[in-house]
Amino acid sequence: MPDLFIAFFLGIIQGLTEFLPVSSSGHLAIMQGFIGDKWLGDVLFNVSVHLGTTLAVVVFFHKDILGLIRGIMPGTYQRQQGIVVSCILITTIITGIIGILFKESFEAMFSMPRLAAGMLIVTGLLTFFTDRITKHEREYGQIRIRDAVTIGLFQAFAIIPGISRSGSTIFAGVLCGMERTWAASYSFIAAIPAVIGAVVLEWGGSPQPLTWAHIVGGITSFIVGLISLQFLVWTLKKHNFFIFSVYCWLAGVIYLAVSFY
Repeated sequence: MPDLFIAFFLGIIQGLTEFLPVSSSGHLAIMQGFIGDKWLGDVLFNVSVHLGTTLAVVVFFHKDILGLIRGIMPGTYQRQQGIVVSCILITTIITGIIGILFKESFEAMFSMPRLAAGMLIVTGLLTFFTDRITKHEREYGQIRIRDAVTIGLFQAFAIIPGISRSGSTIFAGVLCGMERTWAASYSFIAAIPAVIGAVVLEWGGSPQPLTWAHIVGGITSFIVGLISLQFLVWTLKKHNFFIFSVYCWLAGVIYLAVSFY
C-alpha cells in the first residue's frame, strides 16, 4: 500500500510539473533528497509516468495532431502543415544532438538538487517575461525555420534540472512572435517524438516486470496531465503566466535556504 501511495503521489507530481512551467526534472531532483533513489532510479516507473503525460498531450491536442497528419498525407497535403511538421523535426533534431553531446554532463546535474533549485529561479524569470513580451503574434500554423531552431535550443537548455521545458519553449515561441496558445501547442506536440524516443530507449533496456505501482503512476500522470494542460492554456489566454514565476521563486529560494541547514 505505501508503494501505491508513493506511485500515486509521484504520478500527480509528474502530471502537474510536466506541463506547468515549474520543471518536473527540478522537482524530482529536489525530491531525491527526501525519498531516495528507489523511485527515481526505477526506469520502468519513469517510463510509465512519461507515457501517461505524453498520452495526455495526444488527447488534449488531438485535433492539431490529426490536422498535421492529414496535412502531410498524399492527396490531402497542405504546404503550411508540411512546414510545421518539418519545423517539429528540426526542433527535435537540435534538442537530440545537444542532449547526446552533453549527455554525461546533464545526467550529473540530476544529483545536484541545489543546482535544480537555482534553475527554478531562472525558470521563474522566463515565465515572468513571457507575459511581458509584446510582439505581433503570428497565428496557428505560422512558423519559420529560425523559430524551430530557437525553440530547439531552448528545449535542449531545459534538459538541465530546474529549467522547465514547457516554460522555456513557450517563452521561446512567444519571443519569436508566435501567438501564446499556438506556442504552447507547438511546444508540447514537438516534444512527443523526443519523449517517445527516450521512452523506447529506456524501456528497451529495462528487465523490470510491470507492477501495479507503474500502472497507478501512469494513469495518475495522464489524468492530472489533462487537467494541467487545461489550466496552462487558461493562464496563457488570461496573461496570468506570472503566477508560475512566484511559485518557482518561492520553491527555489525555500529549498536553497533549507539545504544549508
